[in-house]
Amino acid sequence: MEKKIMSPIVPDWKVPTPKEEQLNRVLLQRTTGKTHTLLERLLGDEEINLYHSYANVVSIRRLGYNDHGPVHARITTYNALKILRLLHEAGIPTSLEAETVSDFEQSQVAVALGCFLHDTGMGVTRDHHEWHSINLIDPIVVRYLEWLYPDDLAARVVVRSMVHEVIIGHMAHIRIHSIEAGTVLVADGTDMTKGRSLIPFNLHLDPEVGDMHRYSANTISRVEIVKGENKPVRISIHMDNATGLFQIEEVLMTKVKASPIMKHLEIEAVIENQEPRMYLK
Repeated sequence: MEKKIMSPIVPDWKVPTPKEEQLNRVLLQRTTGKTHTLLERLLGDEEINLYHSYANVVSIRRLGYNDHGPVHARITTYNALKILRLLHEAGIPTSLEAETVSDFEQSQVAVALGCFLHDTGMGVTRDHHEWHSINLIDPIVVRYLEWLYPDDLAARVVVRSMVHEVIIGHMAHIRIHSIEAGTVLVADGTDMTKGRSLIPFNLHLDPEVGDMHRYSANTISRVEIVKGENKPVRISIHMDNATGLFQIEEVLMTKVKASPIMKHLEIEAVIENQEPRMYLK
């Protein structure tokens, strides 16, 4: 009898982890309209879940990096939609709105779809994985947009183009110009809590290229995204000690500085037993 290969990193996609279930509920509770409709199907898509799971095999087992799989996709999508909503509530139009191309809902759809799929290319390689993501999942994007906008070719063209910008822009290697892509770029950097490094630590891997990412993330207890005091959005990163500053200075701020939404952000590091450190105010 052939032995079935099992891995704690590639679970049965039909049995989501408790964390995934929790994030699914939150995403669906806090979205409406076509964004909600999209997520209802996206969160249970077998092919996408398998892409996410295999991306984690490469990211964690092969390279020693943090989570780039199903949980990361959900956290960043939630954070991106929250940042976009805070900007909207502050009267900041998305690029599709400002250019009178489309409306806020289509911006939300593009952000949700692009953010949820942005790291699938990690299943190929770390280098240029944003381009591999597009190559792997563009047929999925086309399929979803044909389902969501069956009678609106213009919407499919615009949202597909924006999804591509969201994906190629999330590493800050390629200059982006839209509010939508800039929101995902920042949101990607906000998934930095110790839960993201849990699997690499539990595996007790030998030293690898991604070590500093998991050790610094392991000191961060939570990230809060709320309405800012002077700007539309405040991101507060709470950590046990200063090791977590690596995540802010080398990861998050690199993305923030390349993002078109930088001027709308407040960034704060809250280290236990120390005065908060402001990076942007």
